[in-house]
Amino acid sequence: MEIIISGRHCSVEPVVKEYITNKLNDVLDHKNLKITSAKVVVDLEKKTRYQVEVIVKMKQFEAEAVEETYNLHESIDAAIAKIDVQIRKHIDKKQDHKNKPSIRDVEEQ
Repeated sequence: MEIIISGRHCSVEPVVKEYITNKLNDVLDHKNLKITSAKVVVDLEKKTRYQVEVIVKMKQFEAEAVEETYNLHESIDAAIAKIDVQIRKHIDKKQDHKNKPSIRDVEEQ
């Protein structure tokens, strides 16, 4: 998997790149996902707001999330959380739910 981290109107420090890479690896560490690339663009707007755009490309699916706050780490965390939700929904849609016990039935046993 290829992770591309770039900055628009700012430079992304190695510490921030490592933080983004660790967060993405935690979210995208699923064995059945066929992820080809992940792209993160950090944008500094008007020297106060950070906009983080995350694009994850997989086989037959592309997830995209944009988050904008005044704190860089909050923007990164929120955008990656949105990507996590989109990927979980995609996995749930692709999963075969026929003839399998529900989660409630498994927990009761």
